[in-house]
Amino acid sequence: METRDAFASLLAQASTWQRMRGSEAWSRPFDDDWMLPRMERGELFLAYLDGEPVSAFRLLWEDRPFWGEREIGDSVYLHTFAVRRDRAGLGIGEAVIETVVGMGRERGRTRVRLDCFLSSTGLIGYYERNGFVSVGTASMQGKVVALMERAI
Repeated sequence: METRDAFASLLAQASTWQRMRGSEAWSRPFDDDWMLPRMERGELFLAYLDGEPVSAFRLLWEDRPFWGEREIGDSVYLHTFAVRRDRAGLGIGEAVIETVVGMGRERGRTRVRLDCFLSSTGLIGYYERNGFVSVGTASMQGKVVALMERAI
């Protein structure tokens, strides 16, 4: 359960930080009902620095809810991505993105894809600086998300 606790802590911190910045992202709790099935499916990952968990992320190998007919089995999907705020600016996020690129390459995927709320302009800018381009939008539960991808 150490992984579960670390994941929950990182996401709770990131969720609080996002709300303080006015973001509409991550409004529902990351409780055991959400987390445990995803852990069992092997979707949740932690990144460590000096033995401490400093980033959490979720990987999917298909994502029809957001990507619909664009989902053709050629991409890896990065979701629920957070870096500990006291470690921001150290290149951890960039390193995680490169790790995800490598994981996708190992499985023969050609792209990394993600989504974020269209209103999260700072986050969109961050992803653009890390090689992602906007390829459209989708609507989920009445909210509009930017669909972004990066070639592997």
